[in-house]
Amino acid sequence: MCFLPTGTSVSSVSFRAPTPAPKNLTTLVPLRSGSPRTTFCDLFAVAFGKPTEPFAWQRTLAEADWPEVLIAPTGSGKTAGVTLAWAYHRLREPGRTPRRLVWCLPMRTLVEQTKIEVCRWLKHLEDAEVDPSGLLPGADHVHVLMGGAESGRWLEAPERPAIIVGTQDMLLSRALMRGYASSRAIWPMEFGMLHQDTQWVFDEVQLMGAGRATSAQMEAFRRQESLRATDEDRSMRHRCRSLWISATLAPEWLETVDHPAPTSVFRVDPATEADDRLGNLANAPKHLRRVGDAPASSVVREQEGYIARLADSVLETHRSGQMTLVILNQVKRAQELYTQVRRRLSGKGRSSPELALLHSRFRSGDREREMARFVGAARASDIIVIATQAVEAGVDISAAVMFTELAPWPSMVQRFGRANRRAEVAGGAQIYWIDLLGSIVGNDKQAEKLATTQSLPYEAAELRKARDILRELTNVAPAHLPPPGQINSPVRVIRRKDLDDLFDTDADLTGFDVDISPYVRDADDTDIRVFWRDASVSDDAPLRPGARELCAVPIGQANTWIKAAKKALGPVFFVRDPQWRRSGGRAGSGPPGWVPLRDPPWPGLTVLADIRAGGYQEALGFTGDRKHVPVPVDLAEQALHGSEGESEGHDDDPRCATGRAVQLTDHLRHVVAEVTRLCTVLDVDDSTREVLMRAARWHDLGKVHEVFQETMLGGLNGHAAPVGVALAKTVKRNRHGRAYFRHELASALAFLAHENWSRDADLCAFMIAAHHGKVRMNLRALPRESAPNEPELELAAARFARGIWEGDELPSFDLGGNERWQGGRLTLSIMELGLDETTGESWTERTRELLARYGPFRLAWLETLLRLADWRASAKEAWGSYEDA
Repeated sequence: MCFLPTGTSVSSVSFRAPTPAPKNLTTLVPLRSGSPRTTFCDLFAVAFGKPTEPFAWQRTLAEADWPEVLIAPTGSGKTAGVTLAWAYHRLREPGRTPRRLVWCLPMRTLVEQTKIEVCRWLKHLEDAEVDPSGLLPGADHVHVLMGGAESGRWLEAPERPAIIVGTQDMLLSRALMRGYASSRAIWPMEFGMLHQDTQWVFDEVQLMGAGRATSAQMEAFRRQESLRATDEDRSMRHRCRSLWISATLAPEWLETVDHPAPTSVFRVDPATEADDRLGNLANAPKHLRRVGDAPASSVVREQEGYIARLADSVLETHRSGQMTLVILNQVKRAQELYTQVRRRLSGKGRSSPELALLHSRFRSGDREREMARFVGAARASDIIVIATQAVEAGVDISAAVMFTELAPWPSMVQRFGRANRRAEVAGGAQIYWIDLLGSIVGNDKQAEKLATTQSLPYEAAELRKARDILRELTNVAPAHLPPPGQINSPVRVIRRKDLDDLFDTDADLTGFDVDISPYVRDADDTDIRVFWRDASVSDDAPLRPGARELCAVPIGQANTWIKAAKKALGPVFFVRDPQWRRSGGRAGSGPPGWVPLRDPPWPGLTVLADIRAGGYQEALGFTGDRKHVPVPVDLAEQALHGSEGESEGHDDDPRCATGRAVQLTDHLRHVVAEVTRLCTVLDVDDSTREVLMRAARWHDLGKVHEVFQETMLGGLNGHAAPVGVALAKTVKRNRHGRAYFRHELASALAFLAHENWSRDADLCAFMIAAHHGKVRMNLRALPRESAPNEPELELAAARFARGIWEGDELPSFDLGGNERWQGGRLTLSIMELGLDETTGESWTERTRELLARYGPFRLAWLETLLRLADWRASAKEAWGSYEDA
């Protein structure tokens, strides 16, 4: 028994050759940046590695100022059009075109596909020597931000062009300074980079949910800050702008309290194209037919019967050598259908089609394996793909037969775009839609409850609207579809005060952060990220998930799974410990750097699950079933323990152990040199350059503190200790003798004292304090930090913070560049609210006024530049690049 009505024929579904491109294509020619011969048509053809003519709309985008909104039909080449138009603008007008292109995508399945395509285009341009001036990124400067993918490399070179491809949750959380699966200390740098010199592209806007309003608000905040800026501030600011694109997009969807509906809108009309290629795509037949209903109840037996009937229908309609695509609304139903179809195919041997499962609850390696079956050069032609909405947005596949459950209208439009995508199916594709609400009778509470359950993760009302439209259609080719209609308004919209509050990256006294998930995803579309390890096996280094280990899990399912596993097994789930110390500190009950998860999970959380908790199977993805014990991902040692400089420990300084001793005077000089290089290449104005140079001179003065120098000497690992010389780096990693010691706080306090606590010194002091991302907007002791017990320190019990005690002494030191610290004792009275007779206004008041004056985008950018200079100097010292070190 299957869904198909008696007498249904699918014999007309067959393939023919794609519509040929015009013959008068541009030939491949060597290109040179700025040459009159370098037309966009040339660039486009070289990028594709074959004679390929761009559509007229793609040429327009490349040769004119960009709009705010691009509305183009499915299959019209939006990814290539936007990416290569940006590249062309970079070659023609580098000063007006942002260095970084950010593709913000709603689905994980799109990220790898987009990266592969972009890398291929850039590699072709490299091989053709299109860009001798370095205005375009190479293929090795395409970075992925998705589910824990390492993000350090894109942060390290703000002067280099780059393309960043990531999921909405990974990118928007970083744009809000709360980067999911990222180190707290790195949040300000990610924020600074994403709001400077960046062209944002938000793809498939109809799927963004709460992120849609957030993207508009962030654009509004940047514009407001630019309008308020002084001429000096503007000279430091690099252009940052947004482009929203989709086949189903109404500009009014982007209207928010601070962002008006865009007026610069580019609508792609196939009728305006010089050739008929886009018109053929827009009119490619896609025959629509309603088949079957979902179960009339939530009884397990009826649900199983629904999946069994659907499996029979899929196999009956599939034709050898073609793709059949099935799109279901829930991961669990997709997994069950996959299991049923696989069971039916198991006895057919080599004659059976390939089978693939795709949804958003896979680890990246397993997801890539499944996608490789039907996307890319090695894809199978004879295949059945069972998927969720993860496939509906932009995945480059073209099915001859499709089954889809009823979904909101914008989602249905995207799903239709996966059938006969290239107009290659003779007679048109066959699409069958399943009415999830068709078997529900009546309108009482029980019927409405069933409708709600059947509609998840969508609203039943949205499905009813889509059903009314579908009943009137028999052909869903793009040219036959009605306009997108309205979309739900966001429940919460971020305001400027919220953004200013997020600039403070300290957790509250209980260790919790502001929940940004309402600004990133809809309430019913929030995830945690889980990775599985044997929690009993570990060394002293803090565990950090590798890029290929993380799996996104819906927070509701995660909560159920975690509760059941904890009840049966005890503490098998762990979260990062923000106050972790290296061995010798507080003894923990979990792996190094992690503590047991005691509260319900919250959105964006990264959870370490002991493999005993199960819940994952490589072929199915996340299941929540303890019997499914995942196979551990094979990771390199550096992935297991994270990259240098991203430690969560409050007193951990991984970059201070470089394998060789480095004198403090040399390190300060090296950082000044790196600041000079960055300021030159980024064309930083003189006044800002002066502040950065002073901050570089003073940033590590706190390392002359006896606590730090004892750590450096203890790490020499048998090497001779230099006499009378302060060290900035040592050979072997070591733990400070004083808990939570932060040398940068000592540096900032000394600098302010040197400047007689002048308010004019606040910006430089903030950059000094913030250069490791651990002392920023607030100055207070950590919850586990203990008061000093040295009786000779009279004020010790009154003031202490981040391992600095009232009255600590810093000896005199020559900082170079005519800067010298005369020596003296440190005071922490600035940490107290109110006006102190010596130090004046408090640290909190000073940093809040800096935020109000410079705005979050510029302040984070300045913070980032000093940190990058420090990173570069430290890396070169570790490599031995500074022979005088």
